[in-house]
Amino acid sequence: MNTELQENIENGFTTKKAILAIILGIISVILLKEVSRIVYRFRLPDTISPILFSVLYIGMSYIFIRVCCTKILHISMNECFIGKPRAKITWLIIALLLPVIVSGVLLCFPGELIKNNITTFQSVNVVMRAIFSAGLGAGIVEEMFFRGMIMKALDKRFGKVTAIILPSFIFALMHLIGIKINIVSILLLIVAGTSVGIMFSLIVYESGSIWCSAIVHGIWNIIMIGGILTIGSSYHDKPIYYYKLASESVILTGGEFGIESSIVSILGFLVVSALTLYLMKRKVKNCNNEIDAFEETTT
Repeated sequence: MNTELQENIENGFTTKKAILAIILGIISVILLKEVSRIVYRFRLPDTISPILFSVLYIGMSYIFIRVCCTKILHISMNECFIGKPRAKITWLIIALLLPVIVSGVLLCFPGELIKNNITTFQSVNVVMRAIFSAGLGAGIVEEMFFRGMIMKALDKRFGKVTAIILPSFIFALMHLIGIKINIVSILLLIVAGTSVGIMFSLIVYESGSIWCSAIVHGIWNIIMIGGILTIGSSYHDKPIYYYKLASESVILTGGEFGIESSIVSILGFLVVSALTLYLMKRKVKNCNNEIDAFEETTT
């Protein structure tokens, strides 16, 4: 039996607890998001609603995860990588470069840039929704659940490999809820969703915090799906700017799900994952070198 798996079994973290963490996580992400959307039913300014949604969604999710971790799963928030908010400049830079480079590559393909006929006030509302709903709300909450509570629970029971791959696959499947797309688009979505999930998971293990992956996740959402500049094959009049790709290739356009399932996006996720693995190996190597140097000075 795998040594890491044997240790986890001996530590008493059961399969039932791991499954319970998955179920609680999936149900909570869906329900808490719907509950938070109640703010949009009130007659509030369009610039205020996204802020309230974000605060409510993040706040309720944090409280729920804290209760689940400490009272049900018996693991600390720090163990789930949900400590005090902190970030590394490395991941802030990568968070900006990834969507900018992916967008830049896609804009190199033939297409038409369209400035939609929306007012300045409407543009401000789009930016506010992009930052607070798509960026902070979805970015932070999904990382706390998938790369925080669920990933740690699976890590404690089955080890890191399962903890990285299984939540990433579930994360991909979650994006299929409520949409009707063809089989090719489904396959692209599963590949892209799993790839980006693995990328986020590796970032958490490298940085020791979900906040670094939340930054990457949030900025990706703001730039790629926030509605400031939308790239795709089917025209939409809601974004501020829309770049309509001339190509009809589902591999390039991402099919019916959209550009996040594009081969360009997938390659971006894989490149960042490879970079993260390199940083992790370098960190281990540096740590071993420091241990060797310490042992030499004490002998």
